[in-house]
Amino acid sequence: MTFLDDKPTRIRPAVWADYDRLCPLFAELDRHHREARPDLFHPIEGPARSPGLVRGLIEGADSAILVAERREGLMGLVLLIERRIPASLVRPGRRVVEVENLVVTETARGQGIGRALLATAEAWARDRRIQSLELGVHEFNEGAVGFYHRAGMQTALRRMQKAV
Repeated sequence: MTFLDDKPTRIRPAVWADYDRLCPLFAELDRHHREARPDLFHPIEGPARSPGLVRGLIEGADSAILVAERREGLMGLVLLIERRIPASLVRPGRRVVEVENLVVTETARGQGIGRALLATAEAWARDRRIQSLELGVHEFNEGAVGFYHRAGMQTALRRMQKAV
């Protein structure tokens, strides 16, 4: 048990029984993206993530959903996926852990939950003998960009786009 802002917070792997409590967290993440980029992110009918997808991520050998839990419920999650990047002529192959999603409820932000989730993600990667935690973050998400920089992450690649 970790104490963040004097509140006991437990970071643990999600279990299938968490599904109904995970969906609102994914929906909050999706809503944030949709509001910033409605041209790219669209509303969906039904749950934010299908039961089959979530079960596969929870039970998968190369993925995990870690949750931050307090007495009042789930306060955040981080979705991790191990990726194998094949070798090319100019670089060796490697394994990385990608932070696919990280979200903390709006009411719980600024209380250290995101930092605790990211630190646990780093430990998950180290346990798998993987030396790199990577993620993509949209430029519009300045709060997340700042959070990741403060957590010690550095920009390694910038993906750009232009409408044609």
